[in-house]
Amino acid sequence: MLKKSVFSFTIIIFTASLLFFLLKDQTPFPAIEEVKIIPAENFTVDEKLQAQTDALLPLFDKMPSVRVFIKDEIINKEGSNTERGVAYTTCESPDQPIIFLKKAFFQNANQKQLTNILKHELTHVWLCLQNLMTVGHDEKFREKFKQVGGFGK
Repeated sequence: MLKKSVFSFTIIIFTASLLFFLLKDQTPFPAIEEVKIIPAENFTVDEKLQAQTDALLPLFDKMPSVRVFIKDEIINKEGSNTERGVAYTTCESPDQPIIFLKKAFFQNANQKQLTNILKHELTHVWLCLQNLMTVGHDEKFREKFKQVGGFGK
């Protein structure tokens, strides 16, 4: 009984912390140029995560499959020690963007959180494929993210 209560309390604290982190900071995510890109072979592929991502593609106007990798590193702005998020999308090649997801988030997120962050990153991909990728979350981003059922920033 005590273990179950401690586990429940831990999940509540983690979820509240994650939501606080996602909702508190209005600062835009780092610019694509600021993220150090490492070849995708250096990251983990999870077939279930890829399938879950692919299942969301119909929300994005017949968007092609996007590679998703799990990254076992802190996601931060280059030149900074400040943690910046749980995922990011690269758009160096507008015809082949890539999503990176932080391993700790992937391992601890519930289904709703994981789906939401995938919708968030796929919104960035959608903008990238249209050569509309911007730093942060402008009106186009917010409109599409809301349209696909995303919540938060």
